[in-house]
Amino acid sequence: MRVRDGLVAEVGPGLRADGDAVLDVAGKLVLPGLIDLHAHCFVGSSDFGPRTDDIARSTGVTTWVDGGSTGAGTFEGMREWVLSRSRVRMLAFLNISAIGLMFLKIGELNHLAYADVDAAIGAGRDHRDLILGIKVRSQLEVVGDAGLEPLRRAVRAADALGGRVMVHCTNPPVPLDEILALLRPGDIVSHFLHGRGHGILDDRGQVRREVRQARERGVVFDVAHGRMHVKFPIARAAIAQGFYPDTISSDLTSGGAAGCVKDLPTTMAKFLNLGMPLADVVRSVTANPAKAIGRAGQLGTLKRGAVADVAVFTLEPGEFDFEDAHGERMTGRQRFTPLLTLRAGEVWWRRA
Repeated sequence: MRVRDGLVAEVGPGLRADGDAVLDVAGKLVLPGLIDLHAHCFVGSSDFGPRTDDIARSTGVTTWVDGGSTGAGTFEGMREWVLSRSRVRMLAFLNISAIGLMFLKIGELNHLAYADVDAAIGAGRDHRDLILGIKVRSQLEVVGDAGLEPLRRAVRAADALGGRVMVHCTNPPVPLDEILALLRPGDIVSHFLHGRGHGILDDRGQVRREVRQARERGVVFDVAHGRMHVKFPIARAAIAQGFYPDTISSDLTSGGAAGCVKDLPTTMAKFLNLGMPLADVVRSVTANPAKAIGRAGQLGTLKRGAVADVAVFTLEPGEFDFEDAHGERMTGRQRFTPLLTLRAGEVWWRRA
């Protein structure tokens, strides 16, 4: 692969150096720069905000999508102090709550007036270069008696902006099928492998018909691991039934980085060891999230003309301990060990 001006210029065997610097990655797993479709990037907000560039470059992540850390009243602060100052590419979903996730002890939608559709539309238009759509946490502890109303408002705002909805569905206030019924093609279900409340499996342990129908009409199912949102038995059941994640994301926070999540390559390794084929794992952090954010062909690929974001790994054999969000542990036989990260064709990080 040859890189010119930050883009992939040529791909194929037998390319001559022609005076270019050469990076020898023979025998390694060479991937497009990883896209973490759901992370939290607002440093200093609540207990969120890992040091974005430090984690991204050493894990092969070249694009982070913030999953609703900020709303209409707080987004400009994240833009000024984080998004504009980081080398990792950042995009965002705007929280339908104007205050975003500033103080998690009190749900940001317990006071429904925070779900201000007009304010969300205004912020989305003001920052249309970074905002992809609207995020809403449809969780009983967050919405209280409001039920599906915050989700309905999120859909209205996203419709006005021509964007997607990302919906958090752990411990939903209503059966999952009622949430899915409101979603449109391209909308994203976050945390679909959680173990709290009504989920994707029925009483017989089978993936619900409504879940499969939602995927068939274009709804995206994203892991968004986080500290509370992946349960290994549910993931095993879904994978065994061929219901793989469309996208694998970390839902990374400072607490998650220090706890069971670690980072995106660790999350990828969990699904590889749970039985998801390697090719599907790779697509779920490259081509699939690129499509989900409207950047197919530009990101998540190493084809000619794409941005030259590259992540190089070894697929390391051994015995490795992995933990889900409920304390269940698994011994895996493989893990992704990062070696090299290129951002727009320049070496951003290299393992010592």
